[in-house]
Amino acid sequence: MTENISSLGTLQRLCKECRNCSLAMSRQSVVFGEGNPAAKIFLLGEAPGAQEDACGRPFVGRAGKVLDQLLSAAGLTRQDVFITGSVKCRPPKNRNPYRNELAACRPWLEKQLALIKPQVVVCLGLVAVQNILEPKAKLTEVRGRCFEGPGYRIYPTYHPAAVLRGTVKAELPAADLKAAARSFL
Repeated sequence: MTENISSLGTLQRLCKECRNCSLAMSRQSVVFGEGNPAAKIFLLGEAPGAQEDACGRPFVGRAGKVLDQLLSAAGLTRQDVFITGSVKCRPPKNRNPYRNELAACRPWLEKQLALIKPQVVVCLGLVAVQNILEPKAKLTEVRGRCFEGPGYRIYPTYHPAAVLRGTVKAELPAADLKAAARSFL
């Protein structure tokens, strides 16, 4: 389906037509992702929320504001990175995506990675970690460590929403983003 695609624009256009899982039936928008098409850092989140679904952009709600602060603390901006989700459509009631939904979106994610060719993938939250690193990974065990992926390093960290909920201090994901940025300098 995505093997002959050679540009992010074409990939995005095709992704917007996707009906590979039931999330397509209730979405307002496909949240393909955005940012630098030649980014060295690729931020992988979980799934769009209500605000993202409404406008078609990743991390624009309250967690997005926290992400902007975390990026700033790491000396980065949204223009330095590419940001997307493990699934491109909002799950009902902001539930975590099911495995079959993650699998349906996996070709889109893999092609994004192939076209952008990042040096580092920062997994924001458990869903992203389990989607790209290890399905049974525990975030508390892998966070802050670096793993070798297929052509890129993987840095698991907390989702910005964990900072909003007060379950994680902002210093932890900020430090992880700094480490990810330093890893290729």
